[in-house]
Amino acid sequence: MKTFYFIRIAAMSLFLAFAAAVCADAQENGNRDKDGNIVRGPYETNRFGDNIWIGVAGGINVFENSFTDVGGVNPALDINVGKWLTPSFGIRVGYQGLTASSWSSQQYPYYKKTGDDGRFKNSFGHAYIHGDVLWNISNAFSGYKETRTWNFVPFFSAGLARSFSNGHANNEFALGVGLLNNIRISDLIDLTLEVRQLVVKEGYDYTPVGGVAGMTSATFGVSFKLGRTGFRRSESAAYRSRINDLECENANLLKAKDKAEATADALAADNAALREAVHELGAKDVPEEPAESVSAAGEGSCATVAVFFGLDKTTLTEQELFHLDSYVRNALAADPDKVFVLTGYADKATGTARRNNELKSERVRYVSELLMSRYGIPENRLDVRTSESDRWDNAALNRCVVIE
Repeated sequence: MKTFYFIRIAAMSLFLAFAAAVCADAQENGNRDKDGNIVRGPYETNRFGDNIWIGVAGGINVFENSFTDVGGVNPALDINVGKWLTPSFGIRVGYQGLTASSWSSQQYPYYKKTGDDGRFKNSFGHAYIHGDVLWNISNAFSGYKETRTWNFVPFFSAGLARSFSNGHANNEFALGVGLLNNIRISDLIDLTLEVRQLVVKEGYDYTPVGGVAGMTSATFGVSFKLGRTGFRRSESAAYRSRINDLECENANLLKAKDKAEATADALAADNAALREAVHELGAKDVPEEPAESVSAAGEGSCATVAVFFGLDKTTLTEQELFHLDSYVRNALAADPDKVFVLTGYADKATGTARRNNELKSERVRYVSELLMSRYGIPENRLDVRTSESDRWDNAALNRCVVIE
């Protein structure tokens, strides 16, 4: 009955610890993205000396000989050193033990005294040198958060257990499982609440029986963090995604550039054909027809001309400045009092509406200032406008100012 009573107490402790950890996790909100999704790795690899801690705890040991006879409650000491390799996975080594006791119907080497019921009490020293593998469930399921108040950490343990008393000793290989609860106090200090169940060969208390025995321990203590703490998320995936986006955008821009150059060549060929047709007409009278004619700048047309800008640019290249100069001089030679209508464009295929509006205004203002400063055209002979729609189907051609 004592055994079952103790097991019920241990099970209840585990359940309460688990419930507290789940409640603590439910309140976390600093480890989610803007859409409310839990943020997980990858994380940068930490250095050898990072995320290390030293823990010291005290509590109780209870020895169960074959799980049918529970010994007394004895003091326990736990000293360990651990390291978190990732936010969810860690390792530690340490010493756990101090003293333990059991009861037997016969007197054995660890005998200390006789109980009121005639049984013999065996009291012995206990030392368990172990290595543990730890799994931080809070980080694994709720996402890593360095400032989380409560972390719920099950672990698996293996090592060498040694009992000793009255000049005798017994060494056994031992396995164990347990639950470590880390309660954050500050950046460098945690409180620890730990329950461990150890399994050893029966007869660990030097009673000559075979089978399986156990050692249950519960400790409360403190751990001190050393070196740099915490983990940083790796940005490599975001960088790779951004690089891919930029490469795709660059490829699209190269295609648009090739298409714009082909269109410009076609316009130049059309203008050459128009010049030849004009020469052939000679002095013939040609009735005027209301038609819009847009030529590349610098091709000798004084009716309408367009100067082109680069992507997100508000100044002209030397080539476009040459074209503009040729057009303006021809236009002024034909009509010294000409009123120039300037219309700024920006392609809608790229950029935001706000940025495109800025580009239109800056481009047409830049050309109007050139006309005033370079050619002395007064401001009252400049009609400056911007257009709300694209003029051509080609994005590169809509990065322009049309002069009429």
